[in-house]
Amino acid sequence: MIDSVNSNASSNDQDSLYRKLSFGTKIGYSFGGTADAIAYDFVAGFLLFFLTDVAGISPKYAGTVVLLAVLWDAVTDPIIGSWSDNTKCKYGKRRPFILGSAFPLGITMMLLFTVVNFEGVGKNVYYTLLAMAFWTAYTAYNIPFFSLGGCLTLDNNERTELRGIAQFFNFIGVFCASALPTFLIGKFNAQGLSDAQSWKYAVVIIASIAIVCALICWRTTRGKEIIIEEDPKEKDKKQSVIQDVKEIMQIKPYLFILLADLVFYMCYTVWTTSTMYYVQYHLGMGETEASLVYAGVGISGMIIALALAKIAVKFDKRSVFIGCLSIAGVVMIAAKFINITTLRGTVIYACLGNIGAAGYWTLIYTLLYDVTDVDEFKYGKRREGMLMAYFSFFGKLGGALVGQFIGLVLHFANYDPALGLNQTQQALDAIDSLFTLYPGILALICALSIVAYPITSKRYEALIKNLELKRAGKPYTTEGFEELL
Repeated sequence: MIDSVNSNASSNDQDSLYRKLSFGTKIGYSFGGTADAIAYDFVAGFLLFFLTDVAGISPKYAGTVVLLAVLWDAVTDPIIGSWSDNTKCKYGKRRPFILGSAFPLGITMMLLFTVVNFEGVGKNVYYTLLAMAFWTAYTAYNIPFFSLGGCLTLDNNERTELRGIAQFFNFIGVFCASALPTFLIGKFNAQGLSDAQSWKYAVVIIASIAIVCALICWRTTRGKEIIIEEDPKEKDKKQSVIQDVKEIMQIKPYLFILLADLVFYMCYTVWTTSTMYYVQYHLGMGETEASLVYAGVGISGMIIALALAKIAVKFDKRSVFIGCLSIAGVVMIAAKFINITTLRGTVIYACLGNIGAAGYWTLIYTLLYDVTDVDEFKYGKRREGMLMAYFSFFGKLGGALVGQFIGLVLHFANYDPALGLNQTQQALDAIDSLFTLYPGILALICALSIVAYPITSKRYEALIKNLELKRAGKPYTTEGFEELL
């Protein structure tokens, strides 16, 4: 049964699960992806560098700050996921969270990238607590936002096209989170501001953009969220979060999604975090030049995302996903042996390597949305929030583990920010491998994890056909998609 969350929604919205979305709705929702990318990419890409080179924390402890903050998400992710699934509000299950988290998300970003004059342990505690606060606010935004994408329509092609447009806007967010702040920091430094002041002003600008984009998403999706009532047999069962987790972890396709998620974020985080180190110490350039590398990533990502949305509708999105990550992995590993020494070469490398990131973000959520249909068929429930919660946690866990790994690699390679461009060859070799070899290996592992993902186009079509029969109370079978259950 479908229940519209707003009485002003059109009759077509109320009558069809598989409705076509208006272009305006797709664009409005996609602004939320810009906010998400600004928040995640800026913190994931720059926090470690900021802590070591601006705030003055040693690489070893900086990595620990990042890891501890994300481990806190092991607590908050399932709570927020379950909360959003069970919210009863006339404005929807997901949208209230988007509104409520928008300002905390931006404010915690600003405070996290503020240099404080605390001594010793006090400084480490400050950044650990602020990082925990940021990731809590991000979780409260991220899980409902991406869950909402699966609740606007259940049409598979519409979801894929929506993700293509959303990913275009996501890469606008990547640009705002990487190229824009490094450009601003370079300009602020040129005007005589200190590094601490430059970072502070830059993050205020991009965090404000994130807040505005989140509010646009919230406003333009008003009355668009579809709520499917649970199977009456399941509705009255009181179930703990632990039982919910136990059930979703028994959904076979979901486990492969989580593995791909963990490994990809390890790949992406080590790649983006090491970019700043590579440009500064390998190329001997600063923030302004780094902004060109990040701009190449953002622009190429927009183009690739739009193309992939069309390709994935015509071909099996699973195969397209595997192809994108495989290409990126080969490019990254090859770059280790080419020895890129120019800014132009680094930009070209970044654009080619970004095929993997564009493919991942354009298609992974549509693969995850398919899992919600398996969940409904198997358990009579649609738990987009819980499914998104552990997906979100595994991604952040992958990023945090790699953050700790990067810190240790730099520590044992005798990296010292005080040496400036006079780093040891050992430190330079470590930075080179962090930017090329390690993310390349991880990209190939991510591709292999989806090779085993069992939801193919043919099986999904059989699932949906019988799911519709089950919703209508008619006889159904599991023929043709037994492997999904």
